[in-house]
Amino acid sequence: MVKFKYYIFSFLALLSSVDSNAKVVLTATNTSQHQRQEVVAWSAKDVWRQLGVKEGSSLIVKNPYGQTVTHQITHDGRLLLDVSVRPEGTAEFTVEQGNSADFKPYVFGKQYAWRVDDITWENDIAAYRVYGPALQRSGEKAYGIDVWLKSTKELDVDHRYAVTWQSNIDKAFFRSIGNQEGVDFVDRATSFHLDHGQGLDCYNVGPSLGCGTPAVMLADSLVMPYCYKDYEILDNGPLEFALSLTYPEVEIAGQKVTEHRLISLAKGCNFNRMTVWYDGFAKPMDVAGGFVVHTSASKDLTLGKNYIVYDDPTDSYERHNFQIYVAALFPDGGVKTRFVPDNNHLKQGIYGNAVGVKRGVKTGEKFSYWFGASWCQSGTPDHDFWVMQVERFLENYKQPIQTAIRTSNN
Repeated sequence: MVKFKYYIFSFLALLSSVDSNAKVVLTATNTSQHQRQEVVAWSAKDVWRQLGVKEGSSLIVKNPYGQTVTHQITHDGRLLLDVSVRPEGTAEFTVEQGNSADFKPYVFGKQYAWRVDDITWENDIAAYRVYGPALQRSGEKAYGIDVWLKSTKELDVDHRYAVTWQSNIDKAFFRSIGNQEGVDFVDRATSFHLDHGQGLDCYNVGPSLGCGTPAVMLADSLVMPYCYKDYEILDNGPLEFALSLTYPEVEIAGQKVTEHRLISLAKGCNFNRMTVWYDGFAKPMDVAGGFVVHTSASKDLTLGKNYIVYDDPTDSYERHNFQIYVAALFPDGGVKTRFVPDNNHLKQGIYGNAVGVKRGVKTGEKFSYWFGASWCQSGTPDHDFWVMQVERFLENYKQPIQTAIRTSNN
């Protein structure tokens, strides 16, 4: 009986202790007329301050059921949550100091030095790749950002590279014994240019913008950098990936110019955010961002006021029998969309690049836009649906989820 009373008193004391400790409540309010599901940010500094704890302290975030939910604190001090909010509704989460278990990652990126310095990153929808110094030294002309299609929500890029590593070993063995059939068999079974159930790389880049690359605009020509010089992965999940890139200094119109990029991709988002700026402009220059166009049919390309959309035929449309849907979005306005023909690379299937052009960019001035891709096996069945996804993203951008932080003693 005494032992039972001890448990009761201990439990009541615990409740009293919990009730007396202030907690922080995060709110996310959806003012739109439709359901929202997206990664949302609060100020981590404000959360720590209202909790009365040291900046950088570990946090636990819980939903209204008391379940711990995935969160991320970014390099620039944002506290991220993946929230679902009903139309004109508000979602609430409580935050307290404490250590959480490791979270399942939904984004991931890495440099693969053995694979000509590729940096490849992904979320649950698609993957993207930029090329590095080793590829530039090889002489291969690949300037733009590559797209890897996915048909799985799970992270898959690291697995594809591991398979490729082993595939290279196996093919080298078959070549050493003069067995071409063995080489072909391994290639069909392992190549990430073929779909083995998780997706594939069937997007042509070459000497073009690829998907989402920026460039300096000179008259009717695009001046693109080659491959990155330096990089830093700023954030690597679980909810957002962020990458900083610096490109080699080049001469543009008599100016020694250095390009900088900041790219980020969040869980569940069809689009990367690209922020680009240049050092070395002696005078304002025009800057563009967009994607390569591989067909001459006007029906494949849509030049909107603040977005461009394209149905790419893949690297082998007659065998793949699907399209890659790509887009570049300019929700902040101030751009003119246009098609820039490229008659020098027609033999490589490059008809030109579709871009949004921002005029008169000064040295150090930042230009931001969004870019992304999808296909029929990652939630985009056709062109019309892709346009709807683009327009919904722009609508949500103009009407963001409203966030607030308050202290509660409940």
